[in-house]
Order: sequence, then structure tokens, then C-alpha cells
Amino acid sequence: MAKNKLSVCVIGLGYVGLPLAIRCVEKGYKVYGLELDRAKVKMINHGISPIEEKYLEENLPQFTFQASADEKVIKKSDIVLICVPTPVDEKFYPILEPVIKATRMIARNLKKGALVVLESTVNPGVSEEVIKPIFDKAGFKIGKDVFISHCPERINPGDPKWNVTNIPRVVGSFEKRGLQKALKFYKSIVTGEIRPMKSIREAEAVKIVENSFRDINIAFVNELAKSFDKLGIDVKDVILGASTKPFAFMAHFPSCGVGGHCIPVDPYYLIERAKQSGFDHEFLKIARKINNSMPAYTVELLQDALNEIKMPMKGTPIGVLGVAYKANIDDVR
Repeated sequence: MAKNKLSVCVIGLGYVGLPLAIRCVEKGYKVYGLELDRAKVKMINHGISPIEEKYLEENLPQFTFQASADEKVIKKSDIVLICVPTPVDEKFYPILEPVIKATRMIARNLKKGALVVLESTVNPGVSEEVIKPIFDKAGFKIGKDVFISHCPERINPGDPKWNVTNIPRVVGSFEKRGLQKALKFYKSIVTGEIRPMKSIREAEAVKIVENSFRDINIAFVNELAKSFDKLGIDVKDVILGASTKPFAFMAHFPSCGVGGHCIPVDPYYLIERAKQSGFDHEFLKIARKINNSMPAYTVELLQDALNEIKMPMKGTPIGVLGVAYKANIDDVR
């Protein structure tokens, strides 16, 4: 492991930030982790992963770093990575408070000339409309006192092949020098391709498009599942048949809904931001409506099955095997 002269601060040590911090240590960077959950900080400083994930459990004991709840660690850092969550509220509006809070902490403790990279998933325009004004107000000149980039996180928990070390990434920035700094950093820690984007707004749009693509395709097969049930057709058999075509088809399978934190959330970022600019994403909204209907539809199927064997829904014990959104992970969001 070659030593690197630069230091990195990762803000948010969850499913995105923790593997990123470990990878930076592995690549020789001096790493600080900023995490407000003190119990999590304590575990990480003892080399114990707070997340049940093979990559983390194997690598954290080898590549330890200093985790802290004190924002002053930002002062020591040449590169600051924002990896905080960006959920939506009950009306599906993006909640940007974690990103804003992290950015304000950076502005209070910024090392002059530092590179700040937002990895959190946001709607197009957040870097320009939310993050930049915070640094402007603090008196920092973008491209001189601070360099701001966006590299949307890509993580696939539980994947034995693709992880933080090799998943290709995209990077956008406000200006050329900041872009070059970000490209150099990510090329030093990731073996996959690092693609420069024309603008920071286009980099923000990439992650939204990726997850909206999946949401739309899942909605398509979920609707097929409902239709083919009426027609007496095995939808899975049809999808496997269609999968024999070696081009222009990508298999997706129906389920009781869309799980995880990203796919059920990210399309709303684009829906709401586009609405502010006068565009109505009808297609995305229909996909969300279909996918949101699947839990209730699943219960209807269960009720029909119980009726067939003359058992009532009320009072019948039901076992749910697996509550995470996919196998072999502990993320139940």
C-alpha cells in the first residue's frame, strides 16, 4: 500500500461512505470519517463493521481509519466526500437537509483549496442551487478556494463482483480544474472507467436516469404480471423465453413491490424538479403508481389463495421469509 500525501474526509459512514473510506485507506490516503451516530463511530474505531456486508467485514479490520463525530476533522482534509442520505418526505419531495447540513459543516471548517465531492443522489440543479450558494455566502471562490464536483454513488450491496473498487463512475464539476482534481482522485481508487461529464448538472442527472430506467422496467413487468394472471399465462416463463433473444431485451421480474432506498425514491427527484421547471413526467409517475400498487396486489393474491383453502385472512398466522430488499444484506429500507 503506497502512502498518499493527501487526506480524505468521508461525511456519512453508511452503505456508501464506509466502503469508500475503507477503499481510500487501502489506496494510501489518510482518512477521517465523520459520522454523527456515536455508537457507529465506536464500532468502526474498533474495526467492527456496523453493516453486515462481506466486503466491509473483511476489509475494515485491515484498513482502519479514524471515525469521529467532531466536524473539525474536515480542517485536516484535502478532499471531502459527502455521502449522507437523501430521502423523500411523505409527499415524495426530496429532503435535502442532510446534504445542506454537511455542506455547512464543510464551509465552517474548509481547508483552502480542498476538493469537495457530493456523492449523495440528488436532483439535477442541487449543486448549483443549494451547495454553491453555501460556499459563496461563506466567502469562498469556486475554482480557487474550493473545488466542487459531483460523482453520484454507485453501490450494490451483497454483489460478489461489483463493489466500490471496480464499479465505473461519472464525474462532473463547475470548472475544468475541479473536474481534473476529481478525475485524478477517483482514478486513484477505482479500477473501472471514470467518465467526465460536460457539466455538474448532467452528472447529477445520471444516477436519476439509471434508477428511473429500472423503476420503469420493473413497472412494465409488474403490470404484465397482473395482466397475464387474468390471461392464465405464466409471466416468469414468458420473460425467460424473451430472454433468449440475444439483443434489445433486458430481463426484469415482477415482485411484491420495489425495495431498497434508491429505486422507489430517485424518480421523485426528477419528477419534482422537472415540475418546478414546467414539465410533467407522466411516464415516471405512472411507473411509480404501478410499483406502489404491488404490495396491496400481493395481499389480494394471498387472500384469494386463503379463500381457496377456506381460511380467513383475519387471524391466520403469516410468515414473511426475508425482510431486506434482496438476499444476503441487512438493509431493510
